[in-house]
Amino acid sequence: MTTNPTIPAPADEATSYAAEETVTITVELTVTEAVTYEIRTNVEVPADVAADPDDLHEHLAEHEELWLDDLDPVGGTLYINERHLEQVDVVLTS
Repeated sequence: MTTNPTIPAPADEATSYAAEETVTITVELTVTEAVTYEIRTNVEVPADVAADPDDLHEHLAEHEELWLDDLDPVGGTLYINERHLEQVDVVLTS
């Protein structure tokens, strides 16, 4: 008579992690985000530039001073397109 040894089922990762000892540490993170802002603002541009969407785009790209002060990250609509954790450093405390 042969018997097969019972093989335990793989431990659930959440249960395994919860059973591990944890520590709280202070870290300094460097995070880079690519974001898109949607804002509405009034700009003064030459009439012939305003009549052509491509010229208007080029003009506003070359003259950020016309709208940059109105770029309010908390007042407009913000979309985070990408987020990358660039660096992690443990901060040693006494």
